[in-house]
Amino acid sequence: MSEQPKISVLIPTYNYAHYIDEAIQSVLNQTFSNFELIIVDDQSSDNTAAIVQKYLSDSRVKFIVNPVNLGLVGNFNKSLEYATGEYIKYLMADDKLDHTLLARYAEILDKYPNVSLVTAGSATFGGKVVNRQPVLTGMQKGTKVIAACLKNGKGNWIGEPTVVMFRKSSLPVQKFNPDYICLVDLDMWFRLLLQGDCYIIAETLAYFRVHEKQASDRKKIRNWFDEYYFYRDIKKNNVYKVALEEINIDDVVKRKAKKCVKRTINMLPEFYKKGNPALIMEAVKIGLVEHVIW
Repeated sequence: MSEQPKISVLIPTYNYAHYIDEAIQSVLNQTFSNFELIIVDDQSSDNTAAIVQKYLSDSRVKFIVNPVNLGLVGNFNKSLEYATGEYIKYLMADDKLDHTLLARYAEILDKYPNVSLVTAGSATFGGKVVNRQPVLTGMQKGTKVIAACLKNGKGNWIGEPTVVMFRKSSLPVQKFNPDYICLVDLDMWFRLLLQGDCYIIAETLAYFRVHEKQASDRKKIRNWFDEYYFYRDIKKNNVYKVALEEINIDDVVKRKAKKCVKRTINMLPEFYKKGNPALIMEAVKIGLVEHVIW
């Protein structure tokens, strides 16, 4: 009988054949070996399948191709359906892990059953190196970490999926929320942290590749709007159960709205050239609702 994997490492991918080889190797080179590696391809048109094929002789590696394209969030959720491990570790197809990450994270989750989520410091590679260290370290109450991210609109210092591992049993009924394309990970981290505590390792254990494919204007623009809607929804519904006055929510919502409006105005010629009138109208509507148009 084969051993039940302790960790499910999930690589959701779409047209990242150029980078996925290094991501896979960073998993197979881990000092911790009791894992399954599940690569879920979202109908790539490049040679991803050929790259992955050479690793399928390792019984821990599974390759699944979606019958239809599900999009980023859909593929995140589809990947979760295949996971059988006690702990869930996402890895973006263009990133890589320190060779000790799985061992370090599993040790913490094994030792502290109250911990829902583990994260650490991270760094970029493939371009200008930027080291990113978390705001808090060590064992922290989940609600404290949520508040520390939200206060004054500080944002997602917990990290992207590549740097986070979480306990499968802590997963909320609703998986990744498609309403927040650019902040889909932060929303999930918060909902996990409502179930338990957070442990933060003050070392760099995950690496994010910097490349042109990530930095499209469309993604940047969508992120401005997502940030506004994210904080607006917190103000309206307080789904993360934080003390709204302590995180200065009114000021944060105003600032996020103003950011949408100002940056949209700055890009008006480009919007018209590319035929994006809907975004202009969306920014105007936000400005009027939040009284930040001047």
